[in-house]
Amino acid sequence: MPRRLALIPILLALSLTSAQALEPNLSMSSGSAPGAPSRLVLAQRLFRQASQAGDPVLLLAAIRLARGVALRPAPGWKKQPPAETGPQDRQGPAEPHDPASPEALAVLQGLVADDPDLQDLVYDLDAQLPHGRLPVATVASSELDSEATETWRLPLSGSVTAEIGLLGDNGSLLGLMVSDDSGAVVCRRPASADPALCRFTPARNGFFTILISNAGPGWARYRLVGN
Repeated sequence: MPRRLALIPILLALSLTSAQALEPNLSMSSGSAPGAPSRLVLAQRLFRQASQAGDPVLLLAAIRLARGVALRPAPGWKKQPPAETGPQDRQGPAEPHDPASPEALAVLQGLVADDPDLQDLVYDLDAQLPHGRLPVATVASSELDSEATETWRLPLSGSVTAEIGLLGDNGSLLGLMVSDDSGAVVCRRPASADPALCRFTPARNGFFTILISNAGPGWARYRLVGN
């Protein structure tokens, strides 16, 4: 009988450990202020609105936001499986899809051709050099066929707010889902033409899986950004 009693604390400890392992790796902390990926997602949303409306003021704001972030290759991000090579004759979007690109600036210059005040702002933006240290976002690029999915695996630190942004081509319908190493979903964004953002704080160090899905009718290029 005493031996059975001695086993009770051990069994309780094992059950608590198992329960903790099944809990999502997600902290209830509100986290810090929005970071560089949030800024890029906002820039992309403004860029889409500006492109649809032909609004030079929105486009100016989108370009300024996007150019205010430095991009670096994402270390430790592994794609599973590796990207496949699609049809050689497929075409990319006719319009620029990156508000920080020279092509986006060229579109803006065309929109302000009849507005001297906006022309001055665009000239200043084009000639302006970044001052000080820019916030940094990590970025990885890939592409997906219609109805296809792709996964990325990356490590995240506990108690540090993580931001995962998904920026697709204009008109692409991409979905985003993030799960921890137990398979528990910590963030889900349904397929949409708008850029997606997952912002959460892991409770502990661990690996996370990012699932990208393409619900659109054709190939779509995308950029995955993080902090």
